[in-house]
Amino acid sequence: MMDATIIHTVGTLVWIKDEEEAWIKGEVIKVENGFVVVRTDATGTEVKCSSEDAPLQNRDNNRGVDDMTRLSYLHEPAVLWNLNTRYAYDYIYTYTGTILIAINPFTSLPHLYGEHMMNEYRGVNVGDIAPHVYAIADAAYRQMRKELKGQSILVSGESGAGKTETSKLIMKYLAYMGGYSDTGERSGSSRSVEEQVLESNPLLEAFGNAKTTRNDNSSRFGKYVEINFNKKGVISGAAIRTYLLERSRVVAVNHPERNYHIFYQLCDGASPELRKQLRLKSAQDYRYLNQSKCFVLPGSNNADDFKRTVCAMERVGIPPMDREAIFRTVAAILHLGNVSFNPGQEDSALVTAATEDALDATATLLGVDKEGLRKALTTRVRQTPEGPIISPLDSRAAAETRDSLAKIVYAKMFDWLVRMINAAIGEDKNCAASVGVLDIYGFEQFKYNDFEQFCINLANEKLQQHFNQHVFKMEQAEYEREQIDWSYIQFVDNQDVLDLIEGKIGILDLLDEVCRFVDAKGKDFAEKLYSAPSCKDSQRFIKPKTSNTEFIINHYAGPVRYDTANFIEKNKDFVVPEHQALLSGSKHPFISALFTDTDAAVDGAAATGPPGRRGGAKGVKFNSVGSQFKKQLAELMVQLHAMEPHYIRCIKPNESAKAGVFENRNVLHQLKCGGVMEAVRISCAGFPSKRPYDEFVDHFWPLAPDLLKTDVDDKGVTKAILAKAGVTGYQLGLTKVFMRPGQMAQLDKIRTDTLNGAAVTIQRFVRGTLARWRFAAKRAAILKIQCGVRAWAARKLVAQLRLEKAALMVQCAWRRCKARSAYLEQVRLVMAVQSMFRGRNARQWLEQLRRMQAAVALQSIWRGTMARRSFLATREAAIVVQNGILIKHARLKLRKLRQEARENTKLLEDKKALEQMVHELQAKLETVQGDRNDWRQQAKEAQAAFAESERRAEEMRAQLEVVSLSEVEEKKQQLAEAMQHIQNLQEDVAAQKEKLAASEEESARKGREMQAALKKSEEYINQLMIERSQIDRKFHEMRSDLVTRLGNACAQRDEARARVLELENEVAKLLETIQVKDKELAAASAAAVAVQTVQTAAGPVGGMASPGHVGTPIAPAASAVQNMFQKLQATAPGYARNVADNITGLFGKDSTPLRTPQRPGSMLGEEDIRSPIVGTTPGSVIGAGMESEQDRRMREAQVKQLAVLAEKRKAEEDRLLAALTLSPPNARNGQPPEGAASVAMGFYKGRPVAAIVIFRYCIHARAFQADRTAVFDRLAQTIGQQVEISQDDNNCLSYWLTNTVTLLHMLSRNIKPASGSKQSRGGVTAAGVGAAARSVLGGMFGSRTSASPGSVSPMDVASLHIGGVGGYKQVEAKYPALLFKQQLDAFVQKIFPVIRDNVRKEISPMLSNCIHTPKASSRPTARHGAAAHGGGDKAAGAGSGLQTAAHKSWTDILQVLDTLVEVIKVNYVPKVLVQALFKQIFRFINVQLFNQLLLRRECCSFSNGEYVKTGLEQVALWINGAGLDCIADSWDELKFLRQAVTFLVIGNKAKKSLEEITSDLCPTLSIQQLYRISTMYWDDKYNTETVSPEVLSQMKQAMVESNSATSHSFLLDDDSSLPFQSAEVLASMDDKDLYTGIPVPEVLQDSEGAGLFTFLEKEMRFAAAVSQ
Repeated sequence: MMDATIIHTVGTLVWIKDEEEAWIKGEVIKVENGFVVVRTDATGTEVKCSSEDAPLQNRDNNRGVDDMTRLSYLHEPAVLWNLNTRYAYDYIYTYTGTILIAINPFTSLPHLYGEHMMNEYRGVNVGDIAPHVYAIADAAYRQMRKELKGQSILVSGESGAGKTETSKLIMKYLAYMGGYSDTGERSGSSRSVEEQVLESNPLLEAFGNAKTTRNDNSSRFGKYVEINFNKKGVISGAAIRTYLLERSRVVAVNHPERNYHIFYQLCDGASPELRKQLRLKSAQDYRYLNQSKCFVLPGSNNADDFKRTVCAMERVGIPPMDREAIFRTVAAILHLGNVSFNPGQEDSALVTAATEDALDATATLLGVDKEGLRKALTTRVRQTPEGPIISPLDSRAAAETRDSLAKIVYAKMFDWLVRMINAAIGEDKNCAASVGVLDIYGFEQFKYNDFEQFCINLANEKLQQHFNQHVFKMEQAEYEREQIDWSYIQFVDNQDVLDLIEGKIGILDLLDEVCRFVDAKGKDFAEKLYSAPSCKDSQRFIKPKTSNTEFIINHYAGPVRYDTANFIEKNKDFVVPEHQALLSGSKHPFISALFTDTDAAVDGAAATGPPGRRGGAKGVKFNSVGSQFKKQLAELMVQLHAMEPHYIRCIKPNESAKAGVFENRNVLHQLKCGGVMEAVRISCAGFPSKRPYDEFVDHFWPLAPDLLKTDVDDKGVTKAILAKAGVTGYQLGLTKVFMRPGQMAQLDKIRTDTLNGAAVTIQRFVRGTLARWRFAAKRAAILKIQCGVRAWAARKLVAQLRLEKAALMVQCAWRRCKARSAYLEQVRLVMAVQSMFRGRNARQWLEQLRRMQAAVALQSIWRGTMARRSFLATREAAIVVQNGILIKHARLKLRKLRQEARENTKLLEDKKALEQMVHELQAKLETVQGDRNDWRQQAKEAQAAFAESERRAEEMRAQLEVVSLSEVEEKKQQLAEAMQHIQNLQEDVAAQKEKLAASEEESARKGREMQAALKKSEEYINQLMIERSQIDRKFHEMRSDLVTRLGNACAQRDEARARVLELENEVAKLLETIQVKDKELAAASAAAVAVQTVQTAAGPVGGMASPGHVGTPIAPAASAVQNMFQKLQATAPGYARNVADNITGLFGKDSTPLRTPQRPGSMLGEEDIRSPIVGTTPGSVIGAGMESEQDRRMREAQVKQLAVLAEKRKAEEDRLLAALTLSPPNARNGQPPEGAASVAMGFYKGRPVAAIVIFRYCIHARAFQADRTAVFDRLAQTIGQQVEISQDDNNCLSYWLTNTVTLLHMLSRNIKPASGSKQSRGGVTAAGVGAAARSVLGGMFGSRTSASPGSVSPMDVASLHIGGVGGYKQVEAKYPALLFKQQLDAFVQKIFPVIRDNVRKEISPMLSNCIHTPKASSRPTARHGAAAHGGGDKAAGAGSGLQTAAHKSWTDILQVLDTLVEVIKVNYVPKVLVQALFKQIFRFINVQLFNQLLLRRECCSFSNGEYVKTGLEQVALWINGAGLDCIADSWDELKFLRQAVTFLVIGNKAKKSLEEITSDLCPTLSIQQLYRISTMYWDDKYNTETVSPEVLSQMKQAMVESNSATSHSFLLDDDSSLPFQSAEVLASMDDKDLYTGIPVPEVLQDSEGAGLFTFLEKEMRFAAAVSQ
């Protein structure tokens, strides 16, 4: 090993020892002869010490490191400083490899615990994020699941270090993970087991914990909890094992300690009834408790703790009878301790009179005889060959017997309690694997150490050996992974200490041997140890020079002095046969059960004395506590060796249990006792310095800078650097270099010297450069002064010359100004005279011209008025005459056309005739328009001549203004001639206008007559052609398929005729009923309401008329019906007019309904087929007699026709469902999916065609009004299947999201739950007339369905045959339609989260690279991969490449979002959903990155903040350029991350106040989050500090004062609930292009020409808008 003196140089930062602080910082100021002189940082004093006593400091890190194995120098002061630094910022957890060090904060840190933190550490490798106890528990759980091998978590530390709380946290986390299934969902199966495991802690604490000088809740027993898991990783059982309960505490306690908590809880918390039953007193009255003056713990209440203990018993499963027995036993022990003895005759002992009550209470509570108990305490029965001998005991022996009985009763009760807990929880013997949590006492060393400390330290020696083997094993595993030679590394074990204590003829064997002697004392045991060869020859055993009853053992944590005075008594665990016999016969089952199976449960393994001559045993059965503990330890170690260990070392930072106080010496002692320093020693025995090659080269490249310009890889550069530095004994692994102790310091010294030399060289060149710069600056200053003086003289001369020149210029300007002013005054006077003269002449001429124009205007107005009056009178008379004639001819023609329209063979002839008529009318119109155009041309020519005359006049006026005074008279004469000429022209124009007006009037009259005739003809033609326009269009498009088209037309005609016949029959029946019951009609007011309702056809007629108005005539109602049908004849399309003509014949001139015989060929309605009606009146459709052959044929034809219609509906439904199973085209190229021949229906004008088709088909098939139909189930099943098979395809999911939302919107707007009321078929009133008329409309405009016609109001049915939307009422839908609406809502709520989760799943792997800056090299030149290239340009290029690589993850995320935007645009997803989707995606990014920022310290750096800020700028640019306004608000979802990054990159943090931070910089972040970022921040670029200590203390105080439960967590929760309500989405949608006609999609077209889905091409509206 190299000499340590070479690692120090002037300026080296080192550690030196200190009496108070253990280690303090200093700087080497002098090196001489193996010694160094160090100046301390704190006081500035100089200390001289050897080089070995001044270990080097690590590179400055204001917040320490998470894993201390990453320290360059791993030694005692480095470990201590790192823990102290992290503890100051509440980082209580630190790793040392896989070992977790937990420092007790002595304050509540709720933000570090809870389910939110458990979820963050679930599935995360140890070291990936900040150290935590959850990380160790998660590593054990995942390794157990992966390998199905048992795991153990060993928690150790001294009393008060937080072992119990740490164990609770581990078990809570395991219970949390045990509640998860394989799918990652919480499972409730193990809830009872985990509750019982957790509730066992307070129960065992009450009976096994006590106050000590170091801890108010110290565990006085060792506990091993084994949690069983099944193959799915769910908790299936648990078991608890305890070790070495401190029995002596039951009978003896020192001040200020306390006995076990249960004694004080029972005394203060028992109810009055229980106190009376147990005869309890206050705690101060019991001898076992009043040995100490401490009865109440600060901050706790014994009564409340007693209630919690009872509650824990209930939850664990201890029945009330057993709880009562436990409390009775505890009270009996207290009373037993108050029994005292006085010396009697012949060394006998007598119970004092004052304690007779205590003896009686003890006997009563134990259920034994009082005298029997007295005898058992004061006498002893010895078995001899001659028989039993009863011997009295003296008072001292009686007291020992009493205390022995108290200890054994309490110990048995504690063991029974553990067995009950295990029985209640239930251990799974067939579990797949288990995780054990060992909470055991740490190494103890007091001023006075007794048998308990000896056993505790033995357990720690055993665990330390296991720990050392594990650490050495981990070191070996790393050496093997790196493939280095490690065979020569020596491992120093502590087996010699274990041999000294538990080996053959060791201390425990010698103690058991001495304990067999009744009168043996502690001094005898000490002498036995001094003389034993196993102790005397051991280097670990030391005999003190000042004591004959003490001995010293040099443990791994240091020497400990033990006093043997109480070893013998505390090692004995005997059961007196009299006690056994007495208590086994107790009348209380609980007490008798404790002592009945004593031999089997407790003393079965006890050693017994040699048998006597009669084979009897000794009077007292001896059982060694040491041998029991040794056996338990052996079993525990066997179990631990079979498991994979995980270690947690708990540290108590100070003895006063104060928060924020870190005592270096106390912590250093615990580090030694906890084995941490032993682990450091083992690590230093091999290769303590392990550095990856890239980090090594980045740090030590100054030692060989020339190698960076070569193609040598990092490993080669490392080897060359070590060779150049003269370092030997190192090892080169696959990825790391391993160096022996001191070699890293040697390299750092060489590096420091090299950098210092370079600094000197740089300083020399800089100083020379600065001197040259100063000389050049002085010379330049002198030259500048000279130049300034010369310039001043030149400027003075120039100024003089400028003054002279200016004087000359002023004089010149003045003279010029005077001359010009005189000239301008003369010109002004001449122009004024001319202007006045010309103005007077022009005004005179203008006045004359105005009077002439006014006269002409008056004449024109008068003549026009008279002409218009005459024209209007003539036109009105002509129109009246023409209308009368045209109406007469039109009516005649209409009747003829109606008769001819019934025959389909005349359709083409009608069309041709109409076209010929149109051509003739158009020819006449063209003739009239030609004449009118000729007259207009003549008028235009006259106007042009008039305009020419006016133009010439204007020219003359202009010439007149410019002539001189001498030419005025001549111009006047010319003007008069011109005026005369203009007057002549005006007279000619007036004459022409009169002729033109007459001609125009005549032509206008003729044109109006022709236009009126043409308009009437066009209206007449259009009225006839409305219904036949569809057929005409098909004739033009498909002339070659005329036969097929005629078949379709016939089918439509037959269907319409069937509907008309059905409605005719219903109207006939209603009218006949009206005639029979005319005396029961409604009052005139009700009839008027019914007539008005029928005429407007806007809604159903309400209710029956009041019976009080009987006898009202039917004429108004019948007249209203007839008027309605006349209006229908004039305005309705083809088949509606036919129906109106037929129904009109039912009414006579007197408005009385007449029965028209049924026409041949008419068919029965669908209702008649379902339920035939037997007529009871002469006018019934089917008489009471036999059915005629013709009627039978008609009925059969109608049945066949209905069957054809049903088949057509079935074909339409099957084709629609088949079209819905097709996938949408690719969002990028619009091509069909791979392997698909066709694509889905897509979109039309931005609206989903599938949703529109489904809605219109349901309207067409009247499915909404059906009580039972399978169409909705088939639709929902098809949509659900498409969603299920497209779980990973956002394009398909977006397509269906748009369709389901649009369809849900259309249903919400257009359907409503049915009211359930039906129209009465019994009595018929005026309302019945309206119902009949409405049924006619419903039959014409609706379609047939399985629902009864009487149960549906046709006024609410949507129509596919009428124009635009408006003024309609909602359809009353039945249960299947309403259920389908709910299913659509469920589809929306299902598809949206799937799309969101798909995007989350895709970007999640990229987010880990977005929060951490890619490692950049600190070398002066960039090296690509293993090679480095020189040159500044290349270095710059490499830096640019690194920056590009750094932002690749952000670019990948934005590419994913680009794809999502493209998919959304292609599928027209509603804006509300798009906004909600992107908000949740960006909220997810915010939560993930922000939480990682708070959990990983390497992310809270300045350079990392700049990196994340650059990525956020990319996101902002993407949002602005995405082309969707609805995603702009998503930027606000990143506010937590943005403000955190702003805090990282802001300058002068130390000068910022808390108000500025919380109000200006980070108003959104909580105090916990700000404190976390502030304490984790480190500047890796400029080495600046975080916020000031005052601000940190203010933040900490604010956290303490905060009582909000939500403020405890500094992490953000990811809300995965739906961010919208269906009502919000539907309210944002509009009806544009939803109800207009659309082309039939290609996938729905029938190649056979059946004409399916042709109703889609018609514009849609609702029936209620017919009369509007």
